Amino acid sequence: MMTLMYDELSMKGFSDAVKEDPIVFLPVGATEEHGIHLPLGSDTIQAREICNLVAQRVNGIVLPPISYGVSTSLRDFPGTISISYDALHHFVRDILKELVRNEIRKIVIISGHGSQVHMAALRSACEEISEMSEIRVILLCDYEIAYRLRGKQGIPSDDGHGGVIETSRVLAFAPSLVSDDRPKGVDSTPDFFVARHKKGYLTEGIIGDSSRASSSLGIQINQYVVDELVKAIKSVM
Repeated sequence: MMTLMYDELSMKGFSDAVKEDPIVFLPVGATEEHGIHLPLGSDTIQAREICNLVAQRVNGIVLPPISYGVSTSLRDFPGTISISYDALHHFVRDILKELVRNEIRKIVIISGHGSQVHMAALRSACEEISEMSEIRVILLCDYEIAYRLRGKQGIPSDDGHGGVIETSRVLAFAPSLVSDDRPKGVDSTPDFFVARHKKGYLTEGIIGDSSRASSSLGIQINQYVVDELVKAIKSVM
């Protein structure tokens, strides 16, 4: 099977593809800090590559990624660009409306960024469009799948942002963008405390020991995520 890239299709190519009732994938990422060792676009890289791999398995079409998300708590770190809930919600809603207008009926949104407000904006947009049209939509942050591996395969159970799993995944997708200087960090935010900004609590900007990451582990994790996503998609689409 092959993956079609939405922005590389001609008008005729798109019209022909729509006749096959394709699944259209929207990768959503973020531009935010991931420690001193990972690129600011880590979430976008992961979402884009996972969409490409999954689409290949289901004859899907992949839209250009959205590279900005709601990253409010990380705004104090250098490089982070956070947009508002409303901006993300309205942007994604409008994209979905245009897909529906173009007779797309199956849509999968995969986010590489999983903050609660970010995901709430995406979910609200999906629900709004679902109420207006007969479409099937799947929405998830792929870390909802990847984090099932915490406590397995030598991955610490408390691994998180920029840690073993994420560093390994980016190593598998874009090794040249990962620094050899890989820190260890913890999140010391008090239980139940709503921290306006995380810089004072998130040492090194990450959660976990990134020095334990490897590209081989990343390949295994990414394959697991792809396999689970394919199963989920086939069960409802």
